[in-house]
Order: sequence, then C-alpha cells, then structure tokens
Amino acid sequence: MVMAVMAPAVAASAPVEQFHDTFSDSNPADNLCGIDGSSYDNGRDNIEVFADGSSNDQFRFNFVFRSAATGKSVELFVAQSSSSHEVVNPDGSMTFITTFKGLPEKIKLPNGPILSRDAGSVAFLDTFDADGNFVSRSVVDEKGPHPDLESDFAIFCDVIVPALS
Repeated sequence: MVMAVMAPAVAASAPVEQFHDTFSDSNPADNLCGIDGSSYDNGRDNIEVFADGSSNDQFRFNFVFRSAATGKSVELFVAQSSSSHEVVNPDGSMTFITTFKGLPEKIKLPNGPILSRDAGSVAFLDTFDADGNFVSRSVVDEKGPHPDLESDFAIFCDVIVPALS
C-alpha cells in the first residue's frame, strides 16, 4: 500500500503552480514552553504543486528565542524538503502520504552544544473521512535519529526549559 501511494509522487511531471516566500519576524512579547521572552525568525519556502495533486516543498527556518527572566537564548533551525501525494479511496475518504527529508529540527544554544536534533527522513500516512475529518496518522517509514518525534514531541520543551532557566 505505501509503495503504491508513494510511486506517483516520484513520477510527477512539471509543476502547474509554484510559490516562493521569504519571511522574517520579531516578536518582543513571545512565550515558548511557558517561558516569557522575545523571538526573531526568518526563513524561506519554495513550493511546487503538480497536476496529479502531489507537491514538493523546500523549507528553511531560523528561530531564536531569548528568555526575559534570564537573558538566555535557544536557537531552532529547520532545513528540509517534503513531498506529499493524495489518494482518494473508494469510500470517499482520502489518504495523504507526506515524506520529510533533511533536518526537521535542531535545537541548540547560541555558540554552544546541540540540545536535540531530528534528522533523516520520515513518512506519515494521514487519513481523512469523506467529510474531511481527520481519522488517523501513522509513521510508515523512519530513517535517522528522530528523538523528538519518537517522544511525541515532548523533548522539545524538555530540553528548552532547562536551557533557558
């Protein structure tokens, strides 16, 4: 089933739509993992959509958060590509396979050590019923270290809170 869903994304032809965006933002009153502070982010996004409904996305994101109480900072960096393909099932439900490759998350101290890093590839299979309601998500392929994913994203705040305290 997974290979049948993944194969059309590989065979996609020239994109029918392309989007490019760069962004940056600063937030003097932010909150991360229950800690008040300020943040700055910037990044870029390149998206291609194909006639068969599949898409590719090249995404890069930098985020810096500084605690108001301690002045300590953490950095989050993302550099990944993702591809997605949808399948309409006979009962009207839809299944999406989305594969992420690269560096979906690196949390580190400025000029310091890495606190957590998810890297490699991971593919999700998401199912929605005929009315568009979310039904289920499963990981169908995973390669590389993905500690935050495997912790159900608990590691994110588990490493950030002590670093900012």
